[in-house]
Amino acid sequence: FFNAQYGESIRKLIAEGKYLHKIVHFGDQQVFLKVSTYTCLLFLRKSQQSDLEMEKVTDLIDWKNNHNSQTGIINHSLVSESAWNFILGEDAKLFAKLQQIKSRLEDVTERIFQGIKTSADKIYIVEELSREDNLIQVFSKQKQIAYWLESNLLHPLIKGGDSKRYYLSKTNKLIIFPYMLKNNGSMELISMNTFESEYPLTWNYLLDNKNYLESRENNKMLGENWYGYSRFQALNVMALPKIFTPDIATGSSFTWDKTGEIFFTGGVAGGYGILVKSIYSWEYILALLNSKVLEFYLKKSSTSMRGGYYSFESRFIRNLPIKIIDNSQIIEKQKHDLIVNLVQQMLDLHQQLNQANTPPSKKMIQQQIQATDRQINQLVYEIYELTDAEITMIESIEST
Repeated sequence: FFNAQYGESIRKLIAEGKYLHKIVHFGDQQVFLKVSTYTCLLFLRKSQQSDLEMEKVTDLIDWKNNHNSQTGIINHSLVSESAWNFILGEDAKLFAKLQQIKSRLEDVTERIFQGIKTSADKIYIVEELSREDNLIQVFSKQKQIAYWLESNLLHPLIKGGDSKRYYLSKTNKLIIFPYMLKNNGSMELISMNTFESEYPLTWNYLLDNKNYLESRENNKMLGENWYGYSRFQALNVMALPKIFTPDIATGSSFTWDKTGEIFFTGGVAGGYGILVKSIYSWEYILALLNSKVLEFYLKKSSTSMRGGYYSFESRFIRNLPIKIIDNSQIIEKQKHDLIVNLVQQMLDLHQQLNQANTPPSKKMIQQQIQATDRQINQLVYEIYELTDAEITMIESIEST
């Protein structure tokens, strides 16, 4: 409940009473055998506390055998109903410095949205086998056979693992999108008559799965809209150009969908789309999101999971501190414009790497990518006004 919205009430109760005495936080260490859960020891006292003792355990066995852990004292003024991010050591100073930045990701975006939810992914998500004119042969996991479908209603579908920093892996997954854009900008379920006349192959495929589709969510989908998605979230924005991030990752894996052709689902192995306000450069925002500075911030404020994974859910990324450029300041504007150009280079380099077919050419492009990434990070360090010591600290964390 440290970070979750549902824990706000209990955090408020503990904070107002100043009951918090000590926390032993195990992070992603698994305390219980055969059960994947994230654990802490929480010590409360009825008397008001001015400080609390914080203990972070990064190696459970070492802690049990040798009592090794990171410890520190946290002033109770930092305990509130807001998310609890208790950070120890020099990291705390840099985190506090970044927290002072007023603008957040949610301030520079039109929307941060979760992916599509169909309640029948095995039916709507298919695998591409071959193409012929305006038709695509696909394999249906639900029916375990191949179908020919009209290409117009099929969109490439990515999972969270397909997204890397500045790059989307090629996918053979497609999702059937039974909606059409109306003149007012909203999405409308394609009518049965239109389906039968214009997309007969896809319509027959859906008819083959009608019983299952109608029975979704306790027969909620019974009726004339039985072939639509069970949730309407993100339908209007999915086909727009967007920044994409997986919902969980070992590090920043933000990338750019320039056409809006790429679709994704919500929930496990899905992700989030980010629509940047038109007054800001999406290249600049993308660079900040993929920088070591904001990766440091997110890892300190997000939920850690076993295997070195962190949550990139909306509740965490929306609070990332975004340094807004003052265009009247020539040096700031120059740095901004250079970052924009470097991000374009980075995206181009990843495309070249995908097309490279010899080990020497791949190695050369990878070296160019690494050099470009270093340039971007250095500019971001300067924009966030980090000291040499703070840069060294971030670099050392990333190298461990």
